[in-house]
Amino acid sequence: MRSDEQLRVIRAACASTDSFFNAARLAAATGLDEKKCGLVPTFLFTTGLLEPAGGHFSRYRPTKKASAIATAWEKSEEAGLLALRGAWKGQWFARAMRERLGYGPVPREGLVARLLLNANAEKYRMQQAEVLLDLLVAIGMVVPGGDGFMNWHEGPCYQGAEPPGAARDAQLSIEVDPDTSPPKRSPEVVTDDEPPGSGAQAAPKTTSSDGEDESPLASVPRPRRRADSTTRTQSAADPYADLDLLALLCPPVLLADLVRLSKDELLELHEHLRGIAALTAKLRGRPVS
Repeated sequence: MRSDEQLRVIRAACASTDSFFNAARLAAATGLDEKKCGLVPTFLFTTGLLEPAGGHFSRYRPTKKASAIATAWEKSEEAGLLALRGAWKGQWFARAMRERLGYGPVPREGLVARLLLNANAEKYRMQQAEVLLDLLVAIGMVVPGGDGFMNWHEGPCYQGAEPPGAARDAQLSIEVDPDTSPPKRSPEVVTDDEPPGSGAQAAPKTTSSDGEDESPLASVPRPRRRADSTTRTQSAADPYADLDLLALLCPPVLLADLVRLSKDELLELHEHLRGIAALTAKLRGRPVS
């Protein structure tokens, strides 16, 4: 179902003044196929725009929030879409897009993957994720950019902050090339929203013989120890927490992340993963298949 058709059904459902409506009445009001119209009410119900009208599970009526959206829509198309964005800003899909786009543009494939991840959906549901993303674009919540990249309609939420993994990449560059000057610390977030891992403490530095500060030293992370909640909180706020092996390996690597690597880097990553699997199996006493 195309996004423009979904918007027609959404507008008709929000503007209904009948005691109830169902797929047949929505089809009569929009001129669309009844089967298509029957797919939208369930979604609107889960997002708080519809409520059961009683008598039959397929009968609905608009909530007060939906009626307010219909009133705004009567003023202008843009006012209606703005009201719809406001009504959905707290929904899981809106939060997922806002977080994923918080640091800047992201390819469309990355947003589809994030929707599937947050919905705990399998890959065969990718078409539904594509339809949902098209709807978010149609209401102006997600804005297409150039070269297939997408943007959040309010711009980056975490201005001046580095995305997760940036500290790790910078540290690796220092380790490979000791002559490389250390990267500057990311500036403070200027918005009221704090990105994941913000509020970092000052990193430890070494002092040379002439009294000048040198760049932070990279080191092999020590084994994790049981720590109290205060220690864990401080560790999560440390920009060098990415050196923790579990913090590096636990977050999933998405296909949208892998496209940033070259062919040689992908092959090298595969060899490293095979090596880790072999050593782990040896430690656990199990053969590698």
